[in-house]
Amino acid sequence: MRKAEDRIEIRLPERRTPPETVVAHLGPTNSGKTHDALAFLAERGRGVYAGPLRMLAQEAHRRLSAQLGPGKVGLVTGEERVDEHAPILCCTVEMAPASGDVLVLDEVQWADDEERGAAWTQLLLAGEYRHLRLLGALDALPLVRHAFPGAELRVHERKLPLEFVGARQLRALTPGTVVVAFSRRAVLALAGEINRLQPDRVAVLYGAMPLASRREEIDRFLHGAAAVCVATDVLGHGVNLPCETLLFAETTKFDGVERRDLLPWELAQIAGRAGRFGLVERGHVGVLVGVPWANADPGLVESALEPHVSLPEGHRGYRIVDEARIGPRLGDLGVDDARELDAALAAWHRVATRQWAHESWLAVESLAPIRGRLAIVMRHLRERGRRLGLEETWQLVNAPIDPEGGELLGVLALAVAGDRAQRPLLQFLLDTSRLRDATLEEAEEAGRVASILRWFALQYPGVGGVTIERAAELERAAAERVVRRLAVEVRDGTIGRCRSCGRSCPPWFPLCERCARTGRR
Repeated sequence: MRKAEDRIEIRLPERRTPPETVVAHLGPTNSGKTHDALAFLAERGRGVYAGPLRMLAQEAHRRLSAQLGPGKVGLVTGEERVDEHAPILCCTVEMAPASGDVLVLDEVQWADDEERGAAWTQLLLAGEYRHLRLLGALDALPLVRHAFPGAELRVHERKLPLEFVGARQLRALTPGTVVVAFSRRAVLALAGEINRLQPDRVAVLYGAMPLASRREEIDRFLHGAAAVCVATDVLGHGVNLPCETLLFAETTKFDGVERRDLLPWELAQIAGRAGRFGLVERGHVGVLVGVPWANADPGLVESALEPHVSLPEGHRGYRIVDEARIGPRLGDLGVDDARELDAALAAWHRVATRQWAHESWLAVESLAPIRGRLAIVMRHLRERGRRLGLEETWQLVNAPIDPEGGELLGVLALAVAGDRAQRPLLQFLLDTSRLRDATLEEAEEAGRVASILRWFALQYPGVGGVTIERAAELERAAAERVVRRLAVEVRDGTIGRCRSCGRSCPPWFPLCERCARTGRR
């Protein structure tokens, strides 16, 4: 390990030429900051929009394309390329070019994300752009001042104030209402209950849905085909879904470790979707009542509508974001063999932590996700007696894959290594006919697989018979199947109903308390 540490070279990202202008557009949701920054980008006619999510990049692409016309705006994410040589590009942050005229860097507070923050930090410290426009919550002001002490600050206020309206009954939901819960099963259970009262007038949104399915449900709600939308906190992460009233059915969530109360900034980020500018005078926020297992805390919601944390320059927010994450680049690790990568990553983390301990605003990114993906790739290669080069291994372990897709990453690594035994499995995964009778969960999984295979096809064209066309067709078919199965699930409304007596029960249990106590099945 000491030898590994000796080979480590720690290099901070650094730009050669300072930007001519840096403007921070900071403020809450629905305050116009994205509109103003994109207007500047459109006026300049050359540059990049970079956001944290594929859906945000697609939305910026649609907005700018509608304004500027065909061929003027491209889209580049890990999964797709559209007019990639256009003068304006809309990208996910990891795919943003290193230089250009204008950079609109969205959700700048993500620089403090322990798994992806380094991509934002790289652009903040080393992006060779003439004009920077930094977008995000006012909470990120300390971070912005660390990176650019002289940046011009433009504080954006909400176009519509938020009003706490207390409790709203399930039976009294009005058109234009969004109900928020914090698990897929809770969302489906609530949608089933509302559908009993307003048949076929409920839209559904949650993170496991393919993007095309989300867009279809969003369009149903925005155009009035659905009166009510039931959603998870995906609303706070890139879904532009303004509504007249937003009601919390829950104020606790499982965060991967424990079930806890939502933090004020989390509640505020979601609540900020309330209010349709030009249609209503204010956004209404409250809690849903009338569902026995849904117990939102009205006091928690009401208190989150007003910022309470003191920020620099006399401003107030919900938390203080004052750190940016740094991660390793392959050239920092000092290795020439993929089998040395894990030890080198561990050594880099220790050296970087020691070296940057005195830097008050730089923190080290978590390497657990990349080391986890590396372990899966190396295990698959080892079991089949295959090897990959250093650069190919590094590219694979940096794939935009959630933990659920780890085993598929191992299959893809073997395909790159020339193992033809993986081809039949990949061809099966690409076969859209397998979705003909797929359950909702199977269709959601196919959507996740399609997204991974789209990324793979762009990096390794044709390997294992995976092409971007077939992966895109799988994604389309999965999205269509999800929409069809969602309609059935919501109409049947069995989730959140006791399978013995049919009464309402928590959606994570098959039986109500009474039937469980009496031993019914």
